[in-house]
Amino acid sequence: MTTLSSLSSLDSVTRLDANAALASRVTAQQDAAPASTAVILGQASDTVQTYSVRSVTSAVSTVWESDTSDAVSALMAANSRDASLSGRFNGLGAALLNSLASGGGAYSQSALQTNTAGQSDAVAAAATAIRQTSLHTKADNQITLSVKTARGVQVTITLGSQQNGLAASIQVADGATLNDAERKALGALADSFQDAVDGLTAAPPKLALGGLTQFDGSVLSSVDLQASVQADGGVQTLSFHADGKGRSVEFDGPVGTVKVNVDMSDARVFGSDDQRAAAVANYLSGIDSAGRRGHGDSDLVDMFKDAFAQMNSNYGSATQPDPLDRRRIALSDTDHALTSGLADFTASVKKTATSPNPLRPEEQDTFSYEANQRTEIGGRSMRDRTISQEQYSHLTASYHQQISPDIPMNLTLDPNTQNYYYTRIDDSASTQVDLGYSDGKLVNATAQRSASQTTHTQKFIGGKVTEDTVTPDSATQVENLLATLKQDPSDEENPSALDLARWQQTMTALRQRLMLQATPSVLRDQAVGHGVTTQE
Repeated sequence: MTTLSSLSSLDSVTRLDANAALASRVTAQQDAAPASTAVILGQASDTVQTYSVRSVTSAVSTVWESDTSDAVSALMAANSRDASLSGRFNGLGAALLNSLASGGGAYSQSALQTNTAGQSDAVAAAATAIRQTSLHTKADNQITLSVKTARGVQVTITLGSQQNGLAASIQVADGATLNDAERKALGALADSFQDAVDGLTAAPPKLALGGLTQFDGSVLSSVDLQASVQADGGVQTLSFHADGKGRSVEFDGPVGTVKVNVDMSDARVFGSDDQRAAAVANYLSGIDSAGRRGHGDSDLVDMFKDAFAQMNSNYGSATQPDPLDRRRIALSDTDHALTSGLADFTASVKKTATSPNPLRPEEQDTFSYEANQRTEIGGRSMRDRTISQEQYSHLTASYHQQISPDIPMNLTLDPNTQNYYYTRIDDSASTQVDLGYSDGKLVNATAQRSASQTTHTQKFIGGKVTEDTVTPDSATQVENLLATLKQDPSDEENPSALDLARWQQTMTALRQRLMLQATPSVLRDQAVGHGVTTQE
């Protein structure tokens, strides 16, 4: 369970165990409180009083920043008694966005546990104000959603939590009034925002950002999510951005980093939903294989897979150029069939390096995987165009492993414990498809694929190398696709339905064969029977 951080330097207090009934009765009392009055929750009792700050004498009390008669405050009162961060933020993000959807506006609330005993009135009031501000802006755990509308209005939702308080706020820049369409679009993000919050506060943390990419682009222009959350072992940070031109996410934590950046600016390369789903599935399978081969951290690898899949989900209604518009080159069905269907991207995951062997600290356990795609479209017109798409992946890793499965590895400075394998991995894979048209006819269609794997394993007995093995494997294939593509029955005057169905099967199999493949032996097997030139 994700736990809260320690008390800040301004507070040396313990949490107040106030029950829900008491919180609701304070709400009723506060309706009659003057604007300058802070509502204080003291010990649970049958009598609830409302005091100004200068009359506080109790050791520990909870100060509410604003009136507590609204639904968000009621939720905060219940959540603030939870020791887990996931419990304290439970439902709170969705509640704030739903408040906007229901006609609400700017909002600021905090529940601060404080001790003002022995302080002068002025000092107590100033200290409380400082702590409230800090809880909104510099809390140990803070998540901020920023949404910009198409007409330029910035809306910011912030959640803050630390052991001595809980805060929530809505800011609408320049005091602007949201219109009905903006309120509806913001409300539609409520569950998605809460899913993202719940994922970040889970243990282990998970990414749930797909819903935030599905905003109404006609009403909202961008969505950003920033988070800094205390976790076992350190601080986890997240930065997410989505707009009409791209999506990106970066996660950094004690275990490692995850980065995915998707370029949405050229919808011409987007394939069908089914094609993109198949391409994403192939990449996820490759990431799984890399994680197993490189002994990557399973939680970090799963987070990377989630990030990659979510950033490549729901491309929306892509605006394709008119094929008859010679000012901009579109892609034909054949072009799409031979490319991945994904937007261009860069993606990487890197585990924080560790040194488990005190006798050889330079022998680190590492894991780093990256993948990317780049597409270039050129030419003078649709009839004279070129398309080139390259996909690439690279894995480097190193790890220690016990020699006998029955004897656990326990490396110390004692040479007698220095019995182990140390393995280093260096793999790469690429796929490149090049297409060329002249006067409307396909004159060039080639595919080049390569995969290489290098495994370097050293065996140590008593701290000395007794075996040192390097195992390389590689394969490169070049395939001329023209002969296959010339069999397209759609070029005939009256193709039969059966011929067209068979052609679709042929193209599906070809597209599957052109996907990125990181294992040389599999690459060789896929070439059998296709007239592919293979180089070892």
